[in-house]
Amino acid sequence: MSITTHVVRSLTNDVAGELTSETLLKLANREIGAIHVRGYYPVDISEKVAQQAINHQALGHYHKQHTSSVGRVYMPHIDTKWDPELTNKYHDQAQPAIEDVRSMFHPYLSPVDRVRLELQELWPAGANLMRLRGRSCFVGAFRVFQPQTSEFYPHNDAIDQETDAPEIEGILNQLVANIYLQVPDEGGNLQLWMREPTEEETKTILDVEGLEPDTVEPPVVEIHPEAGDLIIFSPRMLHAVTAGQGKHRVGAAAFIATKGPQEPLVYWS
Repeated sequence: MSITTHVVRSLTNDVAGELTSETLLKLANREIGAIHVRGYYPVDISEKVAQQAINHQALGHYHKQHTSSVGRVYMPHIDTKWDPELTNKYHDQAQPAIEDVRSMFHPYLSPVDRVRLELQELWPAGANLMRLRGRSCFVGAFRVFQPQTSEFYPHNDAIDQETDAPEIEGILNQLVANIYLQVPDEGGNLQLWMREPTEEETKTILDVEGLEPDTVEPPVVEIHPEAGDLIIFSPRMLHAVTAGQGKHRVGAAAFIATKGPQEPLVYWS
């Protein structure tokens, strides 16, 4: 199977303010660095669901050293850890988890469902739920950052570091859509380096899921999102989240893979 080679690649730091077919294609082609749509989702609904996520019975934590303080509602694919039993658990709970997350926004359309619909409409070949070895993936994970203590160190994400399922062959780029439900007034910033990690950095990230901040140069772009905002960027490049002050930082997220405009996008968490 052919997979993407991890190389250092500089990206533009341009940030588009609208999600359109043009900006989506530019982002997938790395002609722009991110899409940031302010006020994408109603704040009053966001805040109510954020509290449900903080108190959700399925709230757990990521499993690696530099991510263990960050909560997530339902297991994301990265935590299957190449383990067949965990992988089966992930796929078994995928559809019930999607339905539960959707129910938290009822009677309104969830922000991840809105993104899913817009990707279908805006991408030339449409968009579908990711299936790995024929089994549906979960999409719509909540990420819950505790005040003061939770942060993401500089790291990257790539599906071929998590699975060798045949469906990932031909992936050219990976994006992530984050919709922010609650954000602290201070901190909780998204930092983007606009480059992929070096080979040596990748080894460290795979081991502990993050680089010590003082071992990398300052980020090229730093964004303080507001509740209701949507930000899409390529998580194959280095990115981080700073610690927030005062209240939880809660977001809903979906990864998005592209094999080019002639193939449908696929999304998962």
